[in-house]
Amino acid sequence: MSTEENPRVLSAVLTHKVGKLSAGLERGTAELYRWVTPVTGELLRWWFGNETVQSRSFNFHPGQRQAMLNVIVAHELLGSRDLADLYRQVCPWALQGSRLAEAAQETHAHPKYCLKMAGGTGKTWVLEALLLWQMLNRTAALDEARDDPRFTRHFLIVAPGPMAYGRLLDALLGREREDRSRDFSTSDFAAYADLFVPPARRGRVERFVRGNARMTRDIGLKPAANGLIAVTHRHLLGAAQADGEEDIGIDTPAM
Repeated sequence: MSTEENPRVLSAVLTHKVGKLSAGLERGTAELYRWVTPVTGELLRWWFGNETVQSRSFNFHPGQRQAMLNVIVAHELLGSRDLADLYRQVCPWALQGSRLAEAAQETHAHPKYCLKMAGGTGKTWVLEALLLWQMLNRTAALDEARDDPRFTRHFLIVAPGPMAYGRLLDALLGREREDRSRDFSTSDFAAYADLFVPPARRGRVERFVRGNARMTRDIGLKPAANGLIAVTHRHLLGAAQADGEEDIGIDTPAM
């Protein structure tokens, strides 16, 4: 199969590059630690370091780890501006013919990553970990009066349908009580805090998620200057477009 015919050449070469950068990640010796922010380094040690991994009964599996590392390298280290730029940095020889024409389209003119994971392989945990990586890095930059455009505190999460939408709300905010309020102690960020967040950052993560997560009916009703996690599903987005609405009050995320 030629380079142009291989639809996964970018993924394959990026994964190989990430493998070299992350060799020794568990021991804290990986070259990757030299290039990421202090916050990202802290998270990587917490998620994948030998000491923390061995202290837990649940951890990210290799597929989740690879997905998370690929996005972190592509976005934070390479700072890819768009799909074509990512190709040029990772495998420039593959950017030719029909692939060059596709990557140059306006629809790909922003940082954009696709993670191919089968159902039941823990996509939600990957989403939540990457959300924390973005939010905590943006928060650290703001605390230091810096503007790091690689990171954001504004997120739009679109589920494929109502059932997945409900599961996402359960994961982010906890299961519904009888009065329809949410029990945050049953959310992933609380129930699996030992996996997701170093102890010193848990209070700030909880305050951000509880204060800024919005289900569909609440999107646009409250100010989002401090941050936003807007959760909806594509059927409702389609209905809004059919009604002639141009947006639903969501700020554009950085990634």
